[in-house]
Amino acid sequence: MSAIRADINRRISAADIGLSAAPADIAERRAKVMQCTPEAFRFFCKTYLPHYFPDDSESVFHTWAYTELPEIEKEPESVLQGCAASRGEAKTSLTVQAFSLWREVRNAKHNTVIVSDTEDQADAIVEAIKTELTDNPALQLDFPEVCGQGQVWRIGEIRTRQNNQFKAYGAGQGIRGAKKGEVRPDAVYLDDLENEKHTENIRLRDKLTKWIGSVINPLGGAGAKCDILYVGTILCLDSVLARVLKNPFWRSVRFSAIMKWPVNMDLWAEWENIYRNTPKENRANEKAAQSFYEANEAAMLEGSEVSWSKRPLLALMKIRARDGIHVFNCEYQNQPGNPENAIFADYLDNCYYRTLPHDVVYFGAVDPSLGKQGKGTDPSAILVGGYQRATGTLFVVEASIKKRVPSLIIQDVIRMQKQYSCLLWVIETVQFQEFFKDELIKEAAKQGAHVPARGVKPSAEKVMRIESIQPHFANGFIKLLPEQRVLIEQLREFPDADHDDGPDALHMLWMLAQSGFGAIDYTAVPRHNDSNGVLTFGSGAW
Repeated sequence: MSAIRADINRRISAADIGLSAAPADIAERRAKVMQCTPEAFRFFCKTYLPHYFPDDSESVFHTWAYTELPEIEKEPESVLQGCAASRGEAKTSLTVQAFSLWREVRNAKHNTVIVSDTEDQADAIVEAIKTELTDNPALQLDFPEVCGQGQVWRIGEIRTRQNNQFKAYGAGQGIRGAKKGEVRPDAVYLDDLENEKHTENIRLRDKLTKWIGSVINPLGGAGAKCDILYVGTILCLDSVLARVLKNPFWRSVRFSAIMKWPVNMDLWAEWENIYRNTPKENRANEKAAQSFYEANEAAMLEGSEVSWSKRPLLALMKIRARDGIHVFNCEYQNQPGNPENAIFADYLDNCYYRTLPHDVVYFGAVDPSLGKQGKGTDPSAILVGGYQRATGTLFVVEASIKKRVPSLIIQDVIRMQKQYSCLLWVIETVQFQEFFKDELIKEAAKQGAHVPARGVKPSAEKVMRIESIQPHFANGFIKLLPEQRVLIEQLREFPDADHDDGPDALHMLWMLAQSGFGAIDYTAVPRHNDSNGVLTFGSGAW
């Protein structure tokens, strides 16, 4: 009788949730869920967890999760996956709760460890999974053998009806009792492990990083598959998650709410000024800002791309204005700067230009980064700028920053010289880079594209040189294109970035544009004859 009553109750609930209780339809849905494919995971979330995923809209992060998480499960070896996602995109609901629940329904994992910043937060995730297994009518209809209370059913720990274990821990805790009998963990979820204290204390970050390496990574059995998924938001440049994403043994992916910035950031600056400073009585500021946006909508959206249509650019820019650039860059862009040291960060989003003036003259700068001492192999930087003498503004038109061999640097410079006909190039000539400059001049001549190159040897300390151009950013005299992302990120993270070759080349370019062919303060590189007896430029700057 109890079985009959349970079956009737499931059918009543099915009618409420819009699912057919016909045996053939149930069998069809079960078959879809049991596959280990992106389509199966997406179907599971949309069908059985509509309270988390109420419509068909997906962010770029959601699409990645639906696509890549099933692939992780199919990998024969253990996978370490780090993921930085934006606030408000249901990253815990999708990657921890829904994914682990889908695995449970399919009986794919048998010992799951869930870790959050605090044990209470991890307990709440386990509680959400418990609730779905006991109270979700759609799951009860299609997977009655999975649903219901298991033999262990307490706060922070459950043993399901399929005898699979879920256990919650706080970050930094000893993982006691993680084994289920002789079964070691085969799935580990690390969810937002850090808090504000970690951003302020490197010792806490070091301790948590060591804990992941010494406690979490070895949880799986010898030779057994144990996937570790670390999902969170990058709270500071040196956050533990940021370190994980740079670790070559972890797969890494990073998402930003604004994927491409609009080209007309000057209009957004004007909009923000209205939004912030108009009197707020009767929401006058919002109405005035909205009127300005509607009058300029096409221009304000030009060039932009957001990660989720459900959260359009206007909504994101309101958050940015409300919370401040630093918070927005951390929580929504996963591109934090150090608010105390990041001297360019506050100006970068307002430094873009729409169109290039016709009355510019072109200059180029090259930092070959050959033989330098530093954090691994540095990328080379080639920058070209158009300088408008009437306004004293430098428009950066090319910012090519990447690792490449000297021959490719030479070919890229020659290509840009053919395109822009730069009046002068400056090339940093520390160590044996002087030889590189000479080779560039000779190869360009062979190709009929003479490169007027001047070697320069820095005399001032690099950080001081780069800091010297910050006021010109603040005053709007250095303009960038939004697609010059590598240069922008190196500036945003300066002086804490892994590489600063782009900002260093930008300083050279600015100084060259300012001085033109005139006298400037420099450490001279003497003029000399090259191997062909040709007198080459030698005097340089900085």
